[in-house]
Amino acid sequence: MTLKQLLSRESFDTDNTPAVIKVDTSEATHTVLCFGFAIEGKGVKFAMFGGSDSTLHAVKGLISVGTKNLWFGEGEKGDFGYEIGARQCFEVNEPFEYIHTQNELRKKVVIAYSKNLHDHYIVAMDSKPEDQLRDFLMAAPFGLPILKEWAKPIFKEMVSRKLLVPLEVYFDRNEFLHMSIYRVLLKEEDCKEFLSEMIKSGIISFPKAGTGEKLKEMNSLNDYLLTYSGQMLDKVTENDKPLHQPMEESTLGIFDGYARTLFPVQSHVATGGAKALNVQKGIIIQGEMSTGKSAMMTAIADGYYRELKKKKGYFACYMVPPTLTKKWATEEINYLLPDAEVHLISDTTDLIQFHQKWIAAGRPKPTRPTFFIISFTTMRNDSIKYMPVKPQFIGYEKTIKDESGKETSNNNKVSIKDGMYCPRCGEKLERKVSSTTYMDTTGVQRERVEYANLLYADFLTRTKKSSHCHKCGEQLWAPKVKTRYNNFKEWDKYATRLEKAIKEGNKALVKQLQLENKAKPLKARHNGRAYRKVSSIEYIRRKMKNFFDVVVCDELHELKAESAQGTALGSLVAASKKFICGTGTLFGGKAADVFYLLWRLFPHKMAEAGFAYEGITEWNSTYGNIETIIYHDESSLKNNIASRGKKDAGERSKVVPGISPYVYTRFLMDTTINVRLKDVWPNPVPLVNVPTVLVDMNDEMKAAYNKMSEAFESAISKYRGTPEAGTLLLSYTRTGVSFPDNMSKYPSYAIDTDTGKEVVFSAEEARIPIEMVTPKEEKLQDIVRTESSQKRPVIIYVSDTGTSNADRDIQPRLKDVVEKVPGVKAEILRTNTVKPPERSDWLKKQIRKGVNVIICSQELVKVGLDLIASPTIIFYQFSWSLFTINQAARRHWRIGQNQECRTYYLAYRGTFQEQMATLIAQKNKASEAMNGDASSDGINAMLGDDGDLQTLLINSIKKGKVLKGSTEEWSAAASEEAKALLKNIGKVEELKEEEVLTLPEVLQVNEQLRMWLDSLPESYDVQFLYNDKVFDKTVERIENGEIEGISIHEGHLSIIDDAAAVIQKLTLLQMKKEKVVQTKQQEQKELVEEYAEDAWNLFVIDSKATASSKGKTKGKSKKKKVVDGQFSFDLFA
Repeated sequence: MTLKQLLSRESFDTDNTPAVIKVDTSEATHTVLCFGFAIEGKGVKFAMFGGSDSTLHAVKGLISVGTKNLWFGEGEKGDFGYEIGARQCFEVNEPFEYIHTQNELRKKVVIAYSKNLHDHYIVAMDSKPEDQLRDFLMAAPFGLPILKEWAKPIFKEMVSRKLLVPLEVYFDRNEFLHMSIYRVLLKEEDCKEFLSEMIKSGIISFPKAGTGEKLKEMNSLNDYLLTYSGQMLDKVTENDKPLHQPMEESTLGIFDGYARTLFPVQSHVATGGAKALNVQKGIIIQGEMSTGKSAMMTAIADGYYRELKKKKGYFACYMVPPTLTKKWATEEINYLLPDAEVHLISDTTDLIQFHQKWIAAGRPKPTRPTFFIISFTTMRNDSIKYMPVKPQFIGYEKTIKDESGKETSNNNKVSIKDGMYCPRCGEKLERKVSSTTYMDTTGVQRERVEYANLLYADFLTRTKKSSHCHKCGEQLWAPKVKTRYNNFKEWDKYATRLEKAIKEGNKALVKQLQLENKAKPLKARHNGRAYRKVSSIEYIRRKMKNFFDVVVCDELHELKAESAQGTALGSLVAASKKFICGTGTLFGGKAADVFYLLWRLFPHKMAEAGFAYEGITEWNSTYGNIETIIYHDESSLKNNIASRGKKDAGERSKVVPGISPYVYTRFLMDTTINVRLKDVWPNPVPLVNVPTVLVDMNDEMKAAYNKMSEAFESAISKYRGTPEAGTLLLSYTRTGVSFPDNMSKYPSYAIDTDTGKEVVFSAEEARIPIEMVTPKEEKLQDIVRTESSQKRPVIIYVSDTGTSNADRDIQPRLKDVVEKVPGVKAEILRTNTVKPPERSDWLKKQIRKGVNVIICSQELVKVGLDLIASPTIIFYQFSWSLFTINQAARRHWRIGQNQECRTYYLAYRGTFQEQMATLIAQKNKASEAMNGDASSDGINAMLGDDGDLQTLLINSIKKGKVLKGSTEEWSAAASEEAKALLKNIGKVEELKEEEVLTLPEVLQVNEQLRMWLDSLPESYDVQFLYNDKVFDKTVERIENGEIEGISIHEGHLSIIDDAAAVIQKLTLLQMKKEKVVQTKQQEQKELVEEYAEDAWNLFVIDSKATASSKGKTKGKSKKKKVVDGQFSFDLFA
């Protein structure tokens, strides 16, 4: 049978005479079933085959090393398998890649294909070859803009010109409807001319062109997008059909039964996310602050498993920042799913104990949603590592001698062996610097790798590059802990005695031996060694693979770096079935921000794009901006270029801000859902960003500031051209920003030189009296006085908290300054005031005590804390991070807020503070572009005009220019509300009657409570609270400050939280039985048959459902919606 006849057979007899591939060696013959086969000449390009595991591995191995004896033909069934009958012989002489999969009968199949298929061939499996050709020509390196209607004419033209050559292909009709493979002979340098010829000849043509008159009316990018956004959207939806159409499809029904109603947009996002999990492993929710990412992520997991998968329960692992663990464990989940089981994992021991109990119980399937809350730090915390056997440094030198054997020079020596060497294999320890692929003379694609020696300094700390030997794989680091037994002899001695006691039935001796050899506490220090512990992720990776049905990660952007926490996320995702991640922003201005995140979450996408995990440099050059500076000394310029003289030239590269939009379209479009606050919150309260209030320094301050400037500028001029100049410039910007706010205590600055410390700026010579109230402090008092008169609590942000030097802490002084305003009580929130998970509770307690001003660092509240009850924020100082400023500036503008939100900025005129404020004003449009509101400035930011504030400030100082877009221009463009607030600073206003949130002063607490209950709508069933016993107990709890959401201040009963939430908490007084499951340190605790008052602040339940359980209403309860006009003042929730 000829080759043409063999390949053209419609289908082989799958039972008696199937298509087979046979590979011969001198020692054995291996035969596998063939489902697809393609050749070019005598060379195999593609094969799809199936068989037993051992046979598949054998055939794959023979193809990998190359063979000239690969037979394709008709199989004949024999006693021991299939023998090949009619056949043809082919060869394999190039590198192959493999995909392991299954066919329709769920039999193991291997797809083997030449690596050259990626670059020079198109493969059409059950698809049109012209569509594959179009995609091929539109991708690199051709990059041709080909319309969809051009695909077929171009395909026919290339076939007729023999620029597209078909391969001889066989495919099983039971597996494929169609298969074709073509070799593309069109060269990159000829592609544009080829396309131009087709257009000129009329084979292909453009759609009917417009006149272009419309474009003349466009004045900006915003105008263009507003005009043509509809057409652009239509083009996108032609090629990418959404999984969920909100205008056409309804949301998942399970959301209707939640204790807290989701907003319509939240429901649709959660529905789309749940549907996405049906077709892929995970999804990212990128939403602005207060869009309800926590609720949406929980709803996605719940909707996917309980509605789409019809499961009663599931195991979910929540990986969250340490500050949010308590909030997630006690609030976020229970607000939606009050019947869920929640475990707060504060230590790996908690997780191990639960898992072991679950195994002992027979690995039961969950009967309700079960959540495990683990912080970033608990997830990655492990025992300290050390190097038990350190790599050795070996250095040999060889002296160069002349022909007579004499040394040519005393110093003419070269190193012939120099570096750190592995203690196991003895090979030099190196790190991979870069890799490039090239084609050798035989046409085989190879990789050229450049390595650099690891130095002694690389082994001072454990990093990825110094963790193991890349030649033999030896782990160079080990846990720095002491084992229970020093050697096997000690263990054997114990084991022998224990085994003998067990056989003799001596239970007393068994117990005694076990007590004597009991393991020491995991957290105990012993013999000066480090803690003996294991990270949660290490236990999950080894013992709990596929235990978690879904992983939910909050604040994803905090795990973007190549850190232990980031690596823990990658391992957790790999060990789980599905994942859902949430973040306010994926990008911090650079393409590198998402490189490691994409590798951890979507490794298949990165691999398909051709990026290696170590290839961040290639990623930055493809999708980001890299700035390369070439430098040399003057003497090298005088050397003849053709001479062999020494040239002290070099180059330095660094990644600068800039992101290609292709990152989104290629990697994030089908994996990310973007949510804006204005979509979720249709009628938000006004957010007024007051332009920076510039304050003039007095004469004493100006003199002090000038002394500081002259001192630094003189030192910078002195050290110009040296490394010290850069250090001085950094310190100049920091001092120039901070010094005006702390002239009475600011420390002096000195640098280290070869002769010792040199004082650059002596702050003692520029002091102002400590009792002087500065102009900026006076302006702060004016703002606080006005806001306080309107009963608006205030947050004051600072940057100088005394972390590095106690003299730089301005918080105590600011506290004294604002408390001079009548009626103001201030407190300072520091890093060590309370543990991060308890920070929200601490802030709530301060408000209950009557504190109306909180002073803190922006870093402490930029993530996870909602400042709903603090509608006014004052930036007394700025952070160097624009991301931190933007996060902190909108902590009060949240869903549930019903007061106007105001944000003030203060700065001294004529100082670096003013320049910094200007930079922030300039970057507002850039941040809007990242959130979806594109502008020309936003596009500039995407292309690279968006660095950190300190870098931008230094650049402006170097150039000596006045920044454009000044704060005066910002003031001119400010809203009428902002202008009114600027004029109103310092004025004291009487509170309008309708704004008073407290009840009449003449009433007692019990009378105020009863009046409030009477005023509630009929939709609230609060009849049980009118019971005398319950009512008196409730009043007692309120007076003791034990009911969250209700407080008493100066005799007034204030409803801080929203009414629905308060009623839900009060309803718990009626509960006689509530099971509380909470994992805490050593064991699970259950509170059963206890009075529910001890369970306050742990659960929020449906008050109507609870009331109906008392017999007042039978049947399914209805959930309540928040009534218009009710307050939601849950401060720092």
